[in-house]
Amino acid sequence: MAKRHILALLGAFAISVPAFAADTGGYLVGMVGQTKAKDIDTTGLTNVSVDDTDTGIKLGGGYAFHRNVAVEVAYVDLGKATASAGGQTVEFKSSGLAVVAVGMLPVSNQVTLLGRLGFIDATVKATGPGASDKSTKVKTTFGIGASYSFTPKFAVRGDFDRYSKLGDNATIGESDVDMISVGVVYKF
Repeated sequence: MAKRHILALLGAFAISVPAFAADTGGYLVGMVGQTKAKDIDTTGLTNVSVDDTDTGIKLGGGYAFHRNVAVEVAYVDLGKATASAGGQTVEFKSSGLAVVAVGMLPVSNQVTLLGRLGFIDATVKATGPGASDKSTKVKTTFGIGASYSFTPKFAVRGDFDRYSKLGDNATIGESDVDMISVGVVYKF
């Protein structure tokens, strides 16, 4: 039986190749999109300016063991968020390695819906005037998406992902970070 590759990343909306949804095999994925930190704590500060959106990337690969099940590993850079008050600025940068199980539901020969659940080993770095701190912890991640296959080797995909409670509540604080992204999938 010929080995084919299946698209298996979650997200918001994208596209996948005919018969791609029914195949198994390895794939590479590259995504770019917008990130948004959800819970930057500014309690006790006045005249606060918050910039909680940035550009994020996701680069990785996966393997589809079945037409409905895959595993993905990806490096995720969630960009930065800043909070400014009284002439002082604090910057938060988040990134990490995510490992997720992917559920796939082919709705046609070209279109596949995706659902994802897993973990991210996330590092959050906080820097401000004269101080910095960082937290590295394993946290949960989940998402949804869709893919559309143009050829047996290439697909386009869209994802929505949530990275839950990144950081450390005792030191730099915690925040959910959402990422909406689009990208390409190469199947081998």
